[in-house]
Amino acid sequence: MASTLDDYRTRHFDKQAPEERLRLEQLFQQLCDLHDQFTALAIQTTLEAIEPDLVSIVTVTSEAQRSLAHLHTIMEITNLVSATTELGADVLIADYGAIPRAIKDIMQALPKRSDQ
Repeated sequence: MASTLDDYRTRHFDKQAPEERLRLEQLFQQLCDLHDQFTALAIQTTLEAIEPDLVSIVTVTSEAQRSLAHLHTIMEITNLVSATTELGADVLIADYGAIPRAIKDIMQALPKRSDQ
């Protein structure tokens, strides 16, 4: 509405008396102010409406990070068990050429300490 009023005011500027120009300018400003107020209200309402969703997203993200860390630990344990089993099998069948590789695999499967 403000845009339409401003277009009208601009197109017919020469035909307007100074009082009418002033009145249209004030009306234009009031419409712009109302637009800003409605925009602010819409933003505030939207933020209030999505706040619970944002809390849920934060909660789910936190849970996913914990699950991922747990899965990483399981992967480390599985890799270590697998490498140890391979060493055991190599020792059992006396595959002396494979034992050093199996020991190396165990060393690589050991979890890296974060304080090193």
